[in-house]
Amino acid sequence: MSASSVSGLGVSPGIAIGEPVVHLARPVAVLRVPIPKNRVDDEIARFRDAVRRAAEAIEHNARRARERMGEEYAAIFEAHSMIARDPVLVEKVEKLIRTGAVNAEWAFDQVVAEYMEQFEGLGDGYLAERRLDLLDVASQILNILQGYDFGKLQELERPVILVADDLPPSQAVQLPLDHVLGFVLETGGATSHTTIIARSLGIPAIVGAHGACQAALEARMAVVDAFEGRVVFDPDPAEIAEYESRNAEYAEQREHLVELVAQPPVTRDGHRITLLANLDLPSEMREADRWNAEGVGLYRSEFLYMRFAPGLPSEEDHFQHYMDLVSRANGRPVVIRTFDLGGKKLAREVIGARESNPILGLRGIRLCLRQRDFFADQLRALLRVCGQFPAGQVRIMLPLISGIEEVRKTRCLLRRLTKKLRAEGHHIPENVPLGVMVEVPSSALIADRLAQEVDFFSIGTNDLTQYTLAVDRANEMVAELYRPSHPAILRLIEEVVQAASHAGIEVSICGETAADPLMVPVLVGLGLKKLSMNPQSLPVVRNLIRHLSYREAAHISRTALRLSTASEVEEYLLERLAILFAKIKIHV
Repeated sequence: MSASSVSGLGVSPGIAIGEPVVHLARPVAVLRVPIPKNRVDDEIARFRDAVRRAAEAIEHNARRARERMGEEYAAIFEAHSMIARDPVLVEKVEKLIRTGAVNAEWAFDQVVAEYMEQFEGLGDGYLAERRLDLLDVASQILNILQGYDFGKLQELERPVILVADDLPPSQAVQLPLDHVLGFVLETGGATSHTTIIARSLGIPAIVGAHGACQAALEARMAVVDAFEGRVVFDPDPAEIAEYESRNAEYAEQREHLVELVAQPPVTRDGHRITLLANLDLPSEMREADRWNAEGVGLYRSEFLYMRFAPGLPSEEDHFQHYMDLVSRANGRPVVIRTFDLGGKKLAREVIGARESNPILGLRGIRLCLRQRDFFADQLRALLRVCGQFPAGQVRIMLPLISGIEEVRKTRCLLRRLTKKLRAEGHHIPENVPLGVMVEVPSSALIADRLAQEVDFFSIGTNDLTQYTLAVDRANEMVAELYRPSHPAILRLIEEVVQAASHAGIEVSICGETAADPLMVPVLVGLGLKKLSMNPQSLPVVRNLIRHLSYREAAHISRTALRLSTASEVEEYLLERLAILFAKIKIHV
């Protein structure tokens, strides 16, 4: 039997080798069945019972998640419980059952379909994936109504590679995860909840692997290479030996990197780089501590919104959450980004309208400034937290800044809120650090002016690449055009770094490029002294920096800037860095 392979996105690093087991999420066929008028009340009671049982099952999942992974992961299921018990959703279903005299399954399916329309075409990948929360809850309720159970997944008795078309967190958390060597999902993304769970447990995972289920059904063996985002089915003995060797090499390298964790990230010629962590949850600080992160360069506060959806977190919710986060930092700096939410996600709760092109619409700072009460709750909490820690430890960062006016409006709001908070007896320090994400071409091009208005920059290469190259990286038809190595991106980064240097303010980079070994020498050579990334990438980047020469990195960046295409840049970097990568065993 010859080997075959499929590609996807590696979201939790590692290599796993084992027998594939396929899980196909059962499609719930929903038919419209008329109900006699005298049975409508019974049908509504049956629906309410299904909602109650689903909510109880979700609460059970929350307890399992809390025990196995921590409080923040349990919040995934607390959010699910709120969706299941959402009075608006329940009321709409019951009204449809009563007015249409129809079965609960069909009525519920119709209402969920209306909700799903609000998620279709979302430009923000993080928020678009939240539609999976609703689908997860809806599937559980429909399964109860139809008498179906997913219990077989819990009966895995041997180590396997789990290959699924979809694996919502309600099923993932019930798995005997000590028997799961790796995950391969045809759906999902870098911020889906199952991805978060896999990363927290250190299980290699690949998502977006279209065609994996069909290939796995015909295979006896699978290799999950989550470094390259590749799944190989029925590899030959030579391939298995190669992957086993790479896996052993990876384990050996991790042990070596653990030994280096206390070593400072300094180039061979004495150039100091600060390595920071990007976090979604306070509990991820444990992994940041493990790899000796020097602070939090980006805390994405969107998870807090997801936890309370479909409602909104209160000022006190914000305050307690950020206090927990900063307390875990033990004196290290923490940069908290204000909500970077896309428009449609908040259509019902905040905006009251829909957008046809949300990626260019009301998101990030635009949304926050439009909805001042919503924004003020978060800012008040952040200011209060700043008053509980040494001056400058907590820093506020604004997303999707496209012009100076947005910064000035936010500063004006911060001044008013500071005055009110002090009148209420809160200690608010002077000059709370305020920075911006440089992720829109307009902000990069006026970085010299913008630098006069803020205390620090953080370059977000994910959106900067997307907006500059006019490429939606979630669109498979143009995804190959998404190239952070494009000379236009390098030039914008250079301009931002120079503007920050001339203004005497700090600049960091927090996009995925900061963790790309191929790009790290370029970034260092361009003058970036702070790199922020997911904690799992810190040891590799630390090791790379310690083997770099700053003088050589500067030469590499100058050469890359003179090249004309992304392909030319990548080919040059691969050729120039091949010996170094081989020496320190980095696979690119």
